[in-house]
Amino acid sequence: MTVRSLHSSEPAPVRVVDAHGQKVQRMFGRIAHGYDRANRWMSLGIDVRWRRAAVAELIAAKPAEPTGERPRMLDLCAGTMDSSVEIHRQLPEADVIAGDFSAAMLERGRDKLVGSAGERITPRVMDAHALPEPDASLDGIFCAFGMRNVSDLHRATAEQARCLRPGGRLVVLEFFRPTGLVPRVLHALYNRTVLPVVGWLATRDWEAYTYLPRSIGDFATVDAYAERLRAQGFGDVRTRSLTLGMAWQVSATWPGPAKEART
Repeated sequence: MTVRSLHSSEPAPVRVVDAHGQKVQRMFGRIAHGYDRANRWMSLGIDVRWRRAAVAELIAAKPAEPTGERPRMLDLCAGTMDSSVEIHRQLPEADVIAGDFSAAMLERGRDKLVGSAGERITPRVMDAHALPEPDASLDGIFCAFGMRNVSDLHRATAEQARCLRPGGRLVVLEFFRPTGLVPRVLHALYNRTVLPVVGWLATRDWEAYTYLPRSIGDFATVDAYAERLRAQGFGDVRTRSLTLGMAWQVSATWPGPAKEART
């Protein structure tokens, strides 16, 4: 796997798992210029509130085994680093790693790293399937709307467990495949009309914003994802519906090696 900090002069592409991963990586590179604009337009700014509440959940839990060092947080699938900046805002003493497999997305968000944010947030190009972090080295992992884009969810989840310290918290914001009648109807109407049109207006990339609704339909339900976390060994798994089930917040705690994944 190739990993390189954006401080390097020539960031190399990250090795991804398969052709699907390579396609998604190229797609996010194409839409990086209009990604933030598209998110604000499509959600009418609601995504900002979702993100703020989810980060508060991330930092509320303290590691069971304090190290005496500054907390280390990973914003996985960080994109243009909105979540990284929010983590810094709520926990300014933490060292935050903004990890994404698209160098273009991270580069687009570089202007957000001003003042103390520039000192505490480190952008790194990385693959979610092989995180460039030692075992038990992170106090928290946050991921906003990135899990459904990984090629191998089991492998990515195992990597998150490996890198978390005992008591470390995982918080995920995601559009899961809807199951209830109202969420299914809302998703169908929104994803077939508003999302591709607004996405195209913001980025001029129709393909990307027809892929995104398909990725929701192909992804796990929130209950299936929660069960996957439990099977991996995570405890205290909680799910929270956001805006009539349009999105979900999932949080879990890593108890440590004594409860590692079942095979």
